[in-house]
Amino acid sequence: MSFLDRMKTLVKGKANQAMDKMEDKNIEAIVKEEIRKMKEEFREAKSAVAKSITLVKEAENKFNKAKEEIEHWTNRAKQALTSENEELARKALEKKQEAEKDFNKYQGQVIERRKIADIHKAKVKKLQSRIEEAEDKQDELIAAAETARASKEINETLSGMGKVSASDNLDRLEKSVNKMEAEAQASDELYEDLKEDDLEAQFEELESKDSVDDELAKLKDEMKKDV
Repeated sequence: MSFLDRMKTLVKGKANQAMDKMEDKNIEAIVKEEIRKMKEEFREAKSAVAKSITLVKEAENKFNKAKEEIEHWTNRAKQALTSENEELARKALEKKQEAEKDFNKYQGQVIERRKIADIHKAKVKKLQSRIEEAEDKQDELIAAAETARASKEINETLSGMGKVSASDNLDRLEKSVNKMEAEAQASDELYEDLKEDDLEAQFEELESKDSVDDELAKLKDEMKKDV
């Protein structure tokens, strides 16, 4: 898994255990720590490449030396035959055969060690590319991690985490205020009704007094007529 894929996994949300670990740590420090680890891997890979190249060079030197030995003993065998010394020529050819064995052995080592060195070189190149990519993207990754953590905190706040949230308290306060306002409005309406009833009562009392005065005057007139 590449660095970017690994970091995306870290910031995908609460479902990922790595995200929980990030809560109590500095996200920027985590991203930089991942880059530091890659740079350490890069240094180790470069060291492995250097060792691989050294081994290739050693095998090549032995291969070239064996090749020179083959040529040397071939020439010696020819020289012995020119001198009509077959026994000496035979010994030279034996040396040549030994050199040929070394030649074949070291040729195989050169091929195999070059393959290993190429693998190490490819790894170094890949690591270098990943480091450059990570360094270019680290600000974006940090921002993504911060956003993911903020979203997680908001979701937990909204869910209440099993406790009464500040939002719940505010809702209850608003309901309480609305109730108080309704009660105050009802009290105002009742007061207005009472004032209106009191005014009507005064008029009714006035009308009742006028009626009594009229009846009293009428009664006085009737009594005067009887006299």
